[in-house]
Amino acid sequence: MPRHAVRRYTRGMKKRIDKSQLWAAGALLLLAASVWFGLPPYYRFVALGLGALAFPALLWRKGAFWIVLLSLVGCGVFLLRFRASGYHYTALLPLTAAALLPVFRFGKRGVKRLTGTALALVLALVLAAEGPILYTALTAAESDAPYVIVLGAAVYGETPSISLRHRSDRAAEHLRRNPDAVAVVSGGQGEGEDISEAEAMRRYLVDKGVAGNRILMEGKSTSTLENLTFSKQIIENSSGDPSRVAVVSSSYHLYRAKRMAAALGMAAEGLPSSDGYPVYMTGMYLREAVAVWKLWLLGI
Repeated sequence: MPRHAVRRYTRGMKKRIDKSQLWAAGALLLLAASVWFGLPPYYRFVALGLGALAFPALLWRKGAFWIVLLSLVGCGVFLLRFRASGYHYTALLPLTAAALLPVFRFGKRGVKRLTGTALALVLALVLAAEGPILYTALTAAESDAPYVIVLGAAVYGETPSISLRHRSDRAAEHLRRNPDAVAVVSGGQGEGEDISEAEAMRRYLVDKGVAGNRILMEGKSTSTLENLTFSKQIIENSSGDPSRVAVVSSSYHLYRAKRMAAALGMAAEGLPSSDGYPVYMTGMYLREAVAVWKLWLLGI
């Protein structure tokens, strides 16, 4: 193709593609990457579909905004179909973005400024809470504590969730490293659970080769504070000393769990379990930021 024809074609493309189309295509590619790397591999067809939408968004000026808007809504609804609550909290991100897009696209200047200020305030509050959450998770070290309290997570029927399996695996690792240590598995029976979370963890640990006499069960708690309070009582009732314990939970949960344990007189060392899929963990970190602010303001 002659050079002058190439220049004419390039100038024509620049006229046809404006910044809003580039932003739209970039947003769709970002959504596609989040699904590709953040969810189980068998959902990558969703990422491919989102990536394919970047092309019409790049070329269709009038439709780019609506393609992005509908894609955000679709991603939010898609995440809401998962059972685990972490996906539901992550769904708030694309759904909130979908609600704000028309405001910044069609709203008056004053409305845009007010909305932007509110977003900045929310972001600042979230980041203030995420700082100690991340610091606690990243600085956690191995422990030789004689008791390890394993905090519960969801059970589906009698099947432990991924989070509960990860926490149980971390507890089993601690017990292998410390042959004299004892585990307190803590968690009651909630809606949709045919057995208590404590029982699900006990079965899982026994299947992993942990002797039954090294497992104490606390199957009545319904919150983190009750997990720790009742577990402390069980350690005391077994003639143990709960002043120094290790607490196993998901990485995002350790900061709050350690603060609560300290308030109960226990010097708790945090042991983070393996994280789940990034999209799930994003939601759980967002949820935990709210829980941390509740702890700071109300002490619970």
